[in-house]
Amino acid sequence: MTSLLDAPAASSAREPGAMDAAPRRRASAWARWRVALRLARRQAWHARGSSTLVMLLIALPVLGMTGGAVFWQSHVPSPQQSATLELGRNETWLTVVGGPDPSRTQSVDQPWDNSVSTDGAGQPINPQLPAPDDAGAVLPAGASTIEVREQGSLFVDTAGGTGRVPVTVGSVWDPVFAGRYAVIDGAAPAADDEAMVSPGLLDRLGARIGQRLTLSDSGRSFTIAGTMRQLDQRPQDDMLFLPAGAAALAPEGFTRWFVADWQPDLDELTELNHAGFIAYARDLVIEPPGGAATYVPSSSALWWQMLAVGSIVAVFCGYLVVLLAGAAFAVATRRQQRALAVAASVGAARGDVFRIVVLQGTVLGTVGGVLGVALGIGAAGLTLWLTDDGVKGSFWGNWGLQIPWPIVCGILLFAVVIGTLSALAPARGATRGDVLAALRGSRRPSRLNAKRPLWGLGLMILGVVATVAGALTIAALNLAESIDYSSPLRVIALYGIVFGPVAFQIGILLAGHWTLTMISRALSHLGIAPRLAGRDAAANPSRVVPAFAAIAACVFLASFTLSATALTASASSRHYAWNGPKDAVSVTIWSPDGGDDLRAGEQAARGLIDPTHPLQTALVSMPPDAPYDPETGANADPDAVVWRVASTPGTCGTDCPAQTLLASATLSVIAADEVETVLGEKLPADALTLLRDGGLLSVAGWASHEEDGTARITRWTGKSLDAYNAALNGYWSAADDPEARSDPAELPGPDAVRTLAASTVELQHAPGGMIGAIITPETATALGIGVAPWALFAVYAQPPSDEDVDAITLAAQNVRLGDSGALSVMIERGPEPVYPWLWLICGVAIVLVIAAGAICLGLARFERRPDDATLTAVGAGRGIRRRVNAWQAAILVGIGTVVGTVAGLIPTWGISLSSQDYLRISDAPWLWLAILAVGLPLIMTVAAWLVPPRRPDLTRRTAIT
Repeated sequence: MTSLLDAPAASSAREPGAMDAAPRRRASAWARWRVALRLARRQAWHARGSSTLVMLLIALPVLGMTGGAVFWQSHVPSPQQSATLELGRNETWLTVVGGPDPSRTQSVDQPWDNSVSTDGAGQPINPQLPAPDDAGAVLPAGASTIEVREQGSLFVDTAGGTGRVPVTVGSVWDPVFAGRYAVIDGAAPAADDEAMVSPGLLDRLGARIGQRLTLSDSGRSFTIAGTMRQLDQRPQDDMLFLPAGAAALAPEGFTRWFVADWQPDLDELTELNHAGFIAYARDLVIEPPGGAATYVPSSSALWWQMLAVGSIVAVFCGYLVVLLAGAAFAVATRRQQRALAVAASVGAARGDVFRIVVLQGTVLGTVGGVLGVALGIGAAGLTLWLTDDGVKGSFWGNWGLQIPWPIVCGILLFAVVIGTLSALAPARGATRGDVLAALRGSRRPSRLNAKRPLWGLGLMILGVVATVAGALTIAALNLAESIDYSSPLRVIALYGIVFGPVAFQIGILLAGHWTLTMISRALSHLGIAPRLAGRDAAANPSRVVPAFAAIAACVFLASFTLSATALTASASSRHYAWNGPKDAVSVTIWSPDGGDDLRAGEQAARGLIDPTHPLQTALVSMPPDAPYDPETGANADPDAVVWRVASTPGTCGTDCPAQTLLASATLSVIAADEVETVLGEKLPADALTLLRDGGLLSVAGWASHEEDGTARITRWTGKSLDAYNAALNGYWSAADDPEARSDPAELPGPDAVRTLAASTVELQHAPGGMIGAIITPETATALGIGVAPWALFAVYAQPPSDEDVDAITLAAQNVRLGDSGALSVMIERGPEPVYPWLWLICGVAIVLVIAAGAICLGLARFERRPDDATLTAVGAGRGIRRRVNAWQAAILVGIGTVVGTVAGLIPTWGISLSSQDYLRISDAPWLWLAILAVGLPLIMTVAAWLVPPRRPDLTRRTAIT
């Protein structure tokens, strides 16, 4: 072992007359590194227990990061794969988006991202021309084209009645569509009276391949030739595929022309855009030419995004691993002090000893990295296989196992670096030992560095001050009338809120030895067990400080995440728009034709609800809107009467002139006896009396009544309301400067105004915007307001099960209202409960803390074996050693959890202070934070006491100096 070390040569007496021998050459640096590496490898193998622990600590995060990177990369399609999913084997598709316009442009990889030049009001600059209805004029002669109409819908006869299903018309089963559509079973249609369906629709029809399906509207029937699906849709989704000859049966949807043997270049694409078309061309997507607009980030951009996210995860994981593995290395190095002292005694310099220990970390980091990468790739492959449902472009479908080798190599390098960094502090400590004392086997407690507590205290104060100052600064900036979110001062304040807690934790880490010393002094008065545990912690800061710092980091992240989640969930709950009472089922009735269709929908809705035996039902009606043309969106009846409710200035949250709020709220008509059923709360008696006496009840801010206790109901025609809305849009978009706007009094007004006595009630569960101003049917009749059913609400004694709601929903899909009307079923479960997420976050934190605590307590027990032997030799029983172990757990875990919880609350308080009362610190999850700060140390203390200590080996007693 010493042949290559820098040992001085021992010369004997020289023969007379002999020449002076040349001085011995110093071993080369490469030779010294080779010897250090060989010794490091042997020491790592000799200490197999601690080496395995370090290797696993490194391998686990590497496994997770590698698995995540491979799983992510396997869900990112290449440009070729994206083009195949969009086109199949075709070269391009094109569709009509409007009339010819010389300013139209599009993104080559996302044609739906297209636009034309507009003026300040958002109106097209160029005149709108009729849209083309066929692509033949823009395609080259002889191009092989298949016309496909997509996203249409038809009513078909199902096993339960009549259902509206999505339909695609065209020969999408042609082999040229392979990669976009896939035939699952059966054969492609060979005649015009054959069709294909998705497996989900086949089940809904209650049919088999070879049987007939019937279109409800036309009575036309088709033979089911087989099943197929679009590859980015689930097989269980309803989908009907009709031959090209059935295009007249499905007038809805839009048409795309798929071309198998031609695609445009960039200049030709521009010409297509100017002619009113957009196109998706394979070569333009795979290799966008210079100057082409793109929508989807390039693969390099996605790679950098993944690298940024992975770096954040790697920094946190690396921090934990360095701390925990560093503690393990510190214990292992102290166990190696005799061997290192032997090397030093025969000539090894401090640099040699430093290299031996550091290279142990490099070796274990390399082995752990290789193991973690291999297991990560295997775990990712298994997960991809288990989650692959064949739905391309979603979580439940992938593009095959794709390994991002640059990221994987970076993760492997990360493992080597982390292993090396973990051994730096123990290596530095190994070079400071007393060789003679180490050869005797004696140990000297660590001495407190007087400067570190001051640095630590300074960083703790700096962290708290930075967070408080940042929060107060943002709160002050939020008081301005016009908030500048890009202000450099705001950015600096945000950095203070984010990095203040980090500085606080670093300060705790630097002052860790001083903290342990103070705790040891305080515990020395509580008995022999806490005294021994405190002194052991203070004497071994290299093992204890990294341990509670790692625990503090985990708890800090959990504390902040818990608090942020709880505060955000509470704020969302306060602003949640209820669709009805909790656990109530609502059936919304919709039909563009109105009239008889809506009344038939009410009867159908009652037919769905009555078999479920509700406790109460309530009908909400509304004045009908003016009919519109479904193709153009234009008003189909300018003389149709429309009723609205005017809101008061201030209800919109800004300085809104009263003339801009004349039609801002809708009117709901509910029987007085059913209002409380719809709102789900008991109302004041005077409010119900006012409602019965012909008044208006306001339950939402957008329908607030005037200061004199009245409300205005405005009457419009379809024509006058269109004119008002157009003028209002022009008013708000005319200019950002209010002085540049026209006088709001110049806005056109309603045809008539009805004034009613009004009252506003505050509800615990505010309803959505559709229910804001309520009158009774009798009041509507007295005012001459025609109404139509809008929704039926059902309240139950017990919350309906998901199966019951699914049954009502399925039955509603088989109800037809005119040509395109339908029933929509919804159950109001209330805001998403946050408790499962809080328990999940808390559970992950508990697992991490228990793992970190178990590792460090195990190291403590391992290192305390000589001390246990000494205690046993002087008569200490097993109970003393149990209590010492328990107090060690309380000190180690208690410091970490308390510090981490407090550090997590600091930025939470700062963010809540700067959120303009949207987030409130009072909503913090105090129970879960108490579990982290107090419950975890108690659990670990009890567990440490329950786990019995090993029988001491009395031959391992060591001299302590």
